[in-house]
Amino acid sequence: MKYELQPSIAILDENGLTTSAGWSIIYNVDSQTGEYQGATYHFLPVGVGLPAYAYLDAPKQVEDDHAIVRQGNKWIYPVDHRGKAIYSTETGAESIVTNIGDTPEGYTLLKPTSDFDSWNGKKWELDKEKQHQYDVTTAQSQQSQLLNDANSAISNLQDAVDAEIATEQQTEMLKKWKKYRFELNQIDVNTAPNIQWPANPQ
Repeated sequence: MKYELQPSIAILDENGLTTSAGWSIIYNVDSQTGEYQGATYHFLPVGVGLPAYAYLDAPKQVEDDHAIVRQGNKWIYPVDHRGKAIYSTETGAESIVTNIGDTPEGYTLLKPTSDFDSWNGKKWELDKEKQHQYDVTTAQSQQSQLLNDANSAISNLQDAVDAEIATEQQTEMLKKWKKYRFELNQIDVNTAPNIQWPANPQ
């Protein structure tokens, strides 16, 4: 033919070497992971083979939650959660998926609904004991802080009373602080969060 209306197509033999020079669509993969990187046109002279990490057979199209990976002489399509948040089934801590493949052992894509959830093997469940212990610890801390405030106020007022320089108002306030401290000490923190804290004298 005087004119070629189509680009010549490379022909390769059974050994993967070009017997007829021409263009070919090749499918490239990452040299480390085998993940598909895209298709390109490549001119193949006679006697050469495909570039490294390139293949002639096309992979199939996949949804966004799968990847295309070359494994041996075939394409595989593993799940791909990269960029998604996963949660430790032990602690509930969040991390981001960086690798192709199934969710790592000990992690789930399901997000805990609270800081007190525990994993039952299939889903998160509210751990009432865990929540109660948190409430108790919080109550203990609050009780301790309030007692410190009360002790400080009582100490100052008691000094004034002992030195016989306290006003009538200060003497009355000392009684109120002592009553308040007594009420604080009577609180059972194990009943948290159902605690009625006494009113601060101030």
